[in-house]
Amino acid sequence: MRKNELQISAQIIDLNPVGALLLDARKPELEVICVNQALVELTGFSAAEMIGQPWRHVSAGDCAPATEALQGALSSAQQKMPASRILSRHHQGANEGVQLKFTPLYDAKGKLNAWYAVIAEVPAGGASGLYATLGLGEQSVVTRKRAGRDTVTGLLDREGFLAALRREWLQSALEQREISTVIIRVDCFSDYLDVFGEHAGEACLRKIAHAMAGSLRRSADISARLCDDSFVVLLADTNALGAELVAGRIAERVRRLAVHHPRARLTRFVTVSFGVACAVPDWQDSPELMLDEAQGKLVSSNRRRGSALSA
Repeated sequence: MRKNELQISAQIIDLNPVGALLLDARKPELEVICVNQALVELTGFSAAEMIGQPWRHVSAGDCAPATEALQGALSSAQQKMPASRILSRHHQGANEGVQLKFTPLYDAKGKLNAWYAVIAEVPAGGASGLYATLGLGEQSVVTRKRAGRDTVTGLLDREGFLAALRREWLQSALEQREISTVIIRVDCFSDYLDVFGEHAGEACLRKIAHAMAGSLRRSADISARLCDDSFVVLLADTNALGAELVAGRIAERVRRLAVHHPRARLTRFVTVSFGVACAVPDWQDSPELMLDEAQGKLVSSNRRRGSALSA
């Protein structure tokens, strides 16, 4: 699969609210090419643990789709590949893995290129029977809410982030080291929604969330969706200068997305503003104070930008 085709496929899969993945049918091992956040939440395995791995390493071992080399030797009935199961940390035993249904994807010459797999069934017992009565889209939403995740981007939600911030605040207070927070707000996001609507807005937020994730280089760094148009990043053992560099890197990645925004003030593309706060935590202080400081710097930055535009 060519690079541009892979990028398009990955974006389509990511927009799917139902768990899905893509396998490279040209490889004998049927390597996992990409997975979406919904499948990550349902299986308990991270994308890094699945991408690049042979199908047999992540499957429940009951059956496997055909590779390109084997496709010609199989009958049409064998080629259809109705379903298989993927391992899940949330369920015990191969028979209770997450059920997937496969669809073959062919190139322009009719050769098998990849297998697209989407969630077909989730064991009801693993979620106290809720999954038996919910639709697939609702299953993804319920799973993310239970995990303290934002249902649109898959990042931590506000409550999940505050819990992580309090833990890091106490640990940093004990070790007397700096921590920083960066609040990132999408510029003119309400105008973007007015033009393109809610679904396009959610797709835009997911792209920004991915850009943020790609800008964080340490496993200890935490990103979350703070509210409708705002995100936040927690950087342990990081001073204000380091946090500014991370914030700038995120802003640049968002600009490179080149998401069209006809009502943007500075360019014709979606941009973000940010506010940074840094502290050496004290036991007696509230970690929310650092968030308030970052929020204040964000507002101040936006006011300066507005004054420059009107001048």
